[in-house]
Amino acid sequence: MKKSNFFKTVILSLIFSVAASSVCATESVENLLTGYLGNDLTLKNLSYAMSKTMLEKKVSDIDKGFSFKLSTGTITFSTTGNGSVKFTPSASFSLPQASNLGISVSSTILFDSLESTDVFSGTSLKVSADIISSTAKTRQVSLLKSQRTVLEAQRNLQNGFVKAEKDFYTDLKTLYNLWSQVVSAEKSLYDSKLDFEKIKAQGYAVKSTKYRTAQMEVLDNERNVEKQRRELDRAVTAFAAKCGIEYSGSAEDFLPATIPGVEAVDVNSFSPDSYTKVESAKWTQYINDLARSAESAVTLTGNAGFTFNNSQTSSNTVDVGTDFTWNSTGLKVSTGAALPVGGESFNPVFTLGLSFDPNAFRTAKINSEIKAVEAEQESVAIQSALAEYKTQLVSRNSSLEDIKWEAETVKKSYEMYESLEADMKSYYLQGIVTESEYKSAQVNKESCRLKLLINSLDLIIYNDETTLLFCRDEELTSERKKITEESDEK
Repeated sequence: MKKSNFFKTVILSLIFSVAASSVCATESVENLLTGYLGNDLTLKNLSYAMSKTMLEKKVSDIDKGFSFKLSTGTITFSTTGNGSVKFTPSASFSLPQASNLGISVSSTILFDSLESTDVFSGTSLKVSADIISSTAKTRQVSLLKSQRTVLEAQRNLQNGFVKAEKDFYTDLKTLYNLWSQVVSAEKSLYDSKLDFEKIKAQGYAVKSTKYRTAQMEVLDNERNVEKQRRELDRAVTAFAAKCGIEYSGSAEDFLPATIPGVEAVDVNSFSPDSYTKVESAKWTQYINDLARSAESAVTLTGNAGFTFNNSQTSSNTVDVGTDFTWNSTGLKVSTGAALPVGGESFNPVFTLGLSFDPNAFRTAKINSEIKAVEAEQESVAIQSALAEYKTQLVSRNSSLEDIKWEAETVKKSYEMYESLEADMKSYYLQGIVTESEYKSAQVNKESCRLKLLINSLDLIIYNDETTLLFCRDEELTSERKKITEESDEK
């Protein structure tokens, strides 16, 4: 059985539409897992969260891209005199990725209905663009953060499947442990029966303390077996409900008789950079460095345009202007000029605006020191994550060795008990041993069989836990490619 990937087949068609079914035989692990995942509300919520994030990114891309707006302005209807209509239409166009290029057109239109005249005043065309600014880098930071949000939502869903799978196998392991407790209780019962048979064979009186104590031991063990079976049955009923399956019959008939084998995930095969905490720390450092470098010391924006019937000069004008900001000092300077053209006289109009914020100058150096400290913290976070990665390598490798050692030792024990059980069966049929002795050999074999199943589950759980430690974006890419190819075929 191959290790499950991101969306798998289940997210494409099965995950949210698993129908309940009746159990008449041992359920397969695949069927149970499909039902378990299909009824996991956390996965559904993560799926919706990812869809929402992708839609929000589309909105964000629209907001940060090409923009075109039209407006009529306020329309004024006047009933005095001959009556008139006045409105101020405008249109604007912006392209942030092209040095924050902006073009706008506006005008004031007065229409006199009786005299049938159109009067245009203050009609202007303006073009502006950044000469020196951080707009492009700031936009890049914003877009990268938006992409990162989508990626993290995809990773959350991807890991959600792995976590749900881990929970499934953990629950299944709990059931096998309960089953093992039933077997252990049965072994104690058969042992007590053997002791009781020896007491009877030795000729103890029915009312003797020895006889009655042995008899009570058998009764207590019978009650314990029934108690353990009831507990197992309750747990299996709850588990079946999680899988969306109607449970009936016995737990032994319901639970899978085998666990599909998997290959161990090699923790050393992952790159240190893909360790989730290392990747996150490096991303944080990268995006923050980009944001810090995007903060330009100065900003200079230029604009130029043409105004018809400029009210300031009573003529058409060519308009130019600049806006300058020195961020670290809080100094802002705005300049403008309206240059008359086509008229009999040349009387240009100039504008100048100054502002100064002393606090900006005082806090600039402090903010610079804060950014330096933040950069150091980000470096320490990366070092800390790398140290944790190395610790996890040791821990994961040690855990895998323990699981492999357990598998080898339990397998040897199972082979021995299997051989012994076969011999005891032959002896029992020949009347050489009692039924209790044969049953005792059976439960020893069954106990080892359950340990082998639990060991197989431990390996799958180990794989899931190891996988969750790392980013697996290549799975996301391959799944997207697979989905695209399937869509093209359809």
